[in-house]
Amino acid sequence: MVNFNNSQRLGLDLDKHIALDAGAGTGKTTVMAERYVQHLLANDQRATHMTPPGPRVPLSGHGSLRAPKKERTEIEDWNGLLPSEVVAITFTRKAAAELKARIRHRLAQSRAQPPKEEDVEGIFDPRLRDDADVEMLLSSLDEAPISTIDAFLHRLVRPYIDTVTLHSASDQVPEERAPLMLRDTMHAVWRIRTTDDASDAGVLSHQHEFIQSRNRLVTRLGGQEPAEVVLNGLLNTSLFVEQSHRSMIQRAQDLGLSWNGRGPAPVSLLLDMVAQPIASELPGFINRFAPLLRNWVSLFLPHTGQCSEPIEEEHDTVLTRFNHLARLVSTPIPERPADQLVWMWKAMIGMAGSSALSKTPPTFFPRNNLPSTDKWQGGLLAKGKVKGMKGTDKDALFANSVSLQGDLKQELQSPLGILIRLLAESAFLLNPGDGYDGMPLDSPLRLVPLPPSIGPTPVDGGTYVSADLQMEILSDLITVHRGCHQILARRKSLEGMHDFDDIQRFAADLLLARCPDVCRHRYPPEVIDALDGLGDNPWSDEHISRALTLLNDQSELQDDLHRRFAVLGELRRQFRAFIIDEYQDTNPSHYRLLARLWGRRSRHADDPPRPKGYWDPTVCIVGDMKQSIYRFRQAEVSVMRRAVAAVRDCNRIEADESSLLHLRKDGEGRDPRPVGAGGETGSYTNEHGAGTSAPHSYVSYAWEDGETASTITGERLERRQEGHIDLTSNHRTRPNLMESMNDIFDEVFSPRHHALPGDWHAEAQRLHPARVTEEQGVLEWLLPIQGALQHASYDLDVPLNTFENPNASNVQLEHELLATRLHSLLNGEGSRVWNSVEAVWEEVAETGPEVRPEDVMILINSRRHLPDLLERLRARGIPVMADRQGLLLMQPVVQPLMAVLELLAHPYSRKAGIELARSAVVGMNESQVHAAFYRLADEHTAWDALLGHAPNDAIEALLQHLHHLASLGAIYDVMDAVLDHSDLLVAFSDDSQRQHAEAWLGMIHSIGNETGHSVTAIYRRVNELIGLEKRGPQAISKPTKAAVQIMTIHGAKGLQAPVVAVSGIFTAGMADVTTSVKDNVLVTPQVVAGRIQPWHAHERPVDGLWAFASEMNTAQDKAELRRKFYVALT
Repeated sequence: MVNFNNSQRLGLDLDKHIALDAGAGTGKTTVMAERYVQHLLANDQRATHMTPPGPRVPLSGHGSLRAPKKERTEIEDWNGLLPSEVVAITFTRKAAAELKARIRHRLAQSRAQPPKEEDVEGIFDPRLRDDADVEMLLSSLDEAPISTIDAFLHRLVRPYIDTVTLHSASDQVPEERAPLMLRDTMHAVWRIRTTDDASDAGVLSHQHEFIQSRNRLVTRLGGQEPAEVVLNGLLNTSLFVEQSHRSMIQRAQDLGLSWNGRGPAPVSLLLDMVAQPIASELPGFINRFAPLLRNWVSLFLPHTGQCSEPIEEEHDTVLTRFNHLARLVSTPIPERPADQLVWMWKAMIGMAGSSALSKTPPTFFPRNNLPSTDKWQGGLLAKGKVKGMKGTDKDALFANSVSLQGDLKQELQSPLGILIRLLAESAFLLNPGDGYDGMPLDSPLRLVPLPPSIGPTPVDGGTYVSADLQMEILSDLITVHRGCHQILARRKSLEGMHDFDDIQRFAADLLLARCPDVCRHRYPPEVIDALDGLGDNPWSDEHISRALTLLNDQSELQDDLHRRFAVLGELRRQFRAFIIDEYQDTNPSHYRLLARLWGRRSRHADDPPRPKGYWDPTVCIVGDMKQSIYRFRQAEVSVMRRAVAAVRDCNRIEADESSLLHLRKDGEGRDPRPVGAGGETGSYTNEHGAGTSAPHSYVSYAWEDGETASTITGERLERRQEGHIDLTSNHRTRPNLMESMNDIFDEVFSPRHHALPGDWHAEAQRLHPARVTEEQGVLEWLLPIQGALQHASYDLDVPLNTFENPNASNVQLEHELLATRLHSLLNGEGSRVWNSVEAVWEEVAETGPEVRPEDVMILINSRRHLPDLLERLRARGIPVMADRQGLLLMQPVVQPLMAVLELLAHPYSRKAGIELARSAVVGMNESQVHAAFYRLADEHTAWDALLGHAPNDAIEALLQHLHHLASLGAIYDVMDAVLDHSDLLVAFSDDSQRQHAEAWLGMIHSIGNETGHSVTAIYRRVNELIGLEKRGPQAISKPTKAAVQIMTIHGAKGLQAPVVAVSGIFTAGMADVTTSVKDNVLVTPQVVAGRIQPWHAHERPVDGLWAFASEMNTAQDKAELRRKFYVALT
């Protein structure tokens, strides 16, 4: 039996749903494999007591089982679960293969009889009748659903594909074809003129609305090209768009608003969304702040003749900041949080200028007075300019004023006050009300609403996007996004192709997570709305019940929906347990689809009673919220947080399940593995010792790992009792290093760094070092500092010292220092460390074990500066490989191959001939190239020039061979000959370049299969891929030799190395936000915002929703950056 610690044993409890919160290196994969095996072997568990067996098909075929039938238990009679009834989902194919291998190995260790002395790996399990049962389970494991989520959904949909699609597809969209198909989709969107055009293109319903929305977006976004940028940004984050739309519908229902997701949403919905992050804290804040402001204004009201009227007379206006604040405090405080935010912004713009408000923290009451910036007078004289008051009265007045100002500043500059400022501006811009009435007409702060119908002439002065117009734009974005998706799906189906997005869509239709696309032209609109209204509990079937009720008078359609519902019920019967790994990287769509299988299954006559909780199968989710770093794939921490809450809720409801009471003990979880001979119920043999024997064992929720005393109390104990188990013993990192990193992560995940409150923040978790080793880990922090600046030498043979170069950037300094440190580490040389106290360099000897290049892994946040890092490492003779090196078609080794391809497609192309002549394939110098092509006649091909001026006999023979193959149309043979017989791979001898050449050749083969192997069509397709620029095929390489590996933090997740260097993490984040903003669209699970710019020559309108979405996006990006730091260090 594997020796698990207490927390791991709690993760094996099969009598409840489990949320395994597994920190880095805590052995989660081992626990998952053991839990899977226990599901198969345990007779007593929640799944066997509360769910019926799925459809059990006996194994058939020659050699499927070797053991005689009498020695094995028949599949129909097996008391545990079968592999086909347990779903195990992992994040990558590699992880799925590893998990299946571990399960197979652990299952193969099981013995029906006590293992003999030489059987060192055997584990006696008295629940087995014979070893033939192990063979039966191992054979069933081959077809078990242990895979990625995409593979599982594909397996689920495949038998029912004809019921969810009108045009079945058998081929996967090639990677290089996908962006081209997206581009063609956008072209189709702009070509649509009529509803018939829209229907033919693939828009399934509401074609007129689609056309009108598209036209309005083009006008409001400043033209077709900017609109296309926004739509591409939406399509790249399509799951977030669907999630945000769904969450808005759910929010409308919660607020009692009658909005079904079509057309503009009520303005109050958006305002409530803006106020939600601080809705609970805002009333208390404003109840403290408003009296302070009222008291400060009241100080000067009796003295307006001396303090404010002289300014009003001097500037001939009563529109001053003081009068604005006086009017504000005379009105009642609003009751709604959104209106309170607007009230707060009115107060803030009176106390601070626009530039001061944009600072962090903002500054109020400059020089202890109201500002007079932005062409808006403060309205109060400075103390020295006040006349007509006694000196003592004036001193007392301004002393009280300064005191109250201090109290107001303290509130406004507190963390809560800064948060309110961030949200108040968005709320004010969406609903300014009379907020502009107190400002002068010529003040730049005074904005006018953007008209709903935008003409070619810009509006004078500053503008803002009103809430009504914002909701209309949001509705248009969602409508056009849905139409674009339908057009893209139509194009793929016509070409007989599908991709992972299609499989998800088909799965959603099959599982009735929404109205199936094949039914949208048949079902009434209200039924479509009902089926699309799944809600926040995706396992529930209430939306189907509503739809069936609406179809009471349409029996044919009702029967169709009943059939689809019955299929869903039978699908649910197939699976009795789920184990889902890396749950923190599950996106909302995947969560919704998996949860659809957790609902109520179809009932048969002999089924056991249904569980009291929401879910029929036993669910185990495994993840670590601190390791959620795939937000660009629309994965969010909030998904796991909601799932954990649902797990705890289900377990609370099922706490008194009568069928499980005999298995439970108060305050303890059950380890289902038998002890010794398994007690009275499990033993099939008497060949066991006289030690402890029991069918299972129990472990206290209050025990820490390695302890037998109750030390866990409070909220953590309650979480454990409700199925939220935290694994806290780290078996990977050396103890001293683990303790240091615990302190670092406590600071990194501290709530004081949260710009906005939300469920996307991870919490710190101190891990206990459990690795047994005497060796000490080392944590080095390399801080590049510019040295004494020197003028560069004019002698080109003198190397340039990066640290003395005045033009060196921070990135270059960082890379130079990293390369130097790795060079000394790999060569066992000492290092110099600067002692800032004594201002001297100190020599530090290298005392650790020998480090090889393959022991080193460099993690980077992005590949933007990768070429510089590669160059500096190679300059020191360090072998290095990067997993990706930019665009495949731009790689040096590919350029000559591209020239050959062009020459095959266009033999008269001088450009291609000259490029090939200059390349390593031919190797001509400039004079030879000039001689070959200078007087080339129009009737002669570039081949003639190359053959007539070959630099040597060997090259001439190669060119003749290539020309001969080209004349035969042997496209691929030409490429093979270039790679096999030219000096191309000698000139580019790096292993990564060889892989790039092979990848390019594979792509050419793939394109040839699609285009009928026409060289002209292949060349045209490759040119189209070049036009995609950054969206084109990537240069991917895999390490195949002893070399330092460079990869992104995302690519390295789950990998280990003795030496890990993290580079560029502290300059990350800025580029991430900039990239999002550049698309002029921000998409979060809460909201979608498009950046409006109707007139390019005019200043962009101020946009409250964009300001809110930008703050949300920035806060979530920063939260993910903290999680990246955690993943990189662990």
